[in-house]
Amino acid sequence: MTLFTRWSAWFCLSVMLWTAALESAHHHANKTEPASCSICVVAHTTAPTASSNHARPFFTAMGLLQEEEIIAQARAHSSDLGIRGPPAIQGFPLRVKYPAKPA
Repeated sequence: MTLFTRWSAWFCLSVMLWTAALESAHHHANKTEPASCSICVVAHTTAPTASSNHARPFFTAMGLLQEEEIIAQARAHSSDLGIRGPPAIQGFPLRVKYPAKPA
């Protein structure tokens, strides 16, 4: 972290803490002053309630699912031709010859 970034972070943090302390501890000498104080007006107003005018959803059938059989064409890529199997499998013959049973 650079020196400028560190000092600016500490400055912003201290300004935020001082502002919070001053807002919570401020007072007025007259009873009419809080009506014009922006901090007091915001603190004593009620929070707005959330309202929604969304329409209820309706569900209808748009159509039926029709499945079609898809046959994909097999392709042999040139990169697949150079790949060989594991060495243990490659050494065995494809057909195993068993000795003939004596009659």
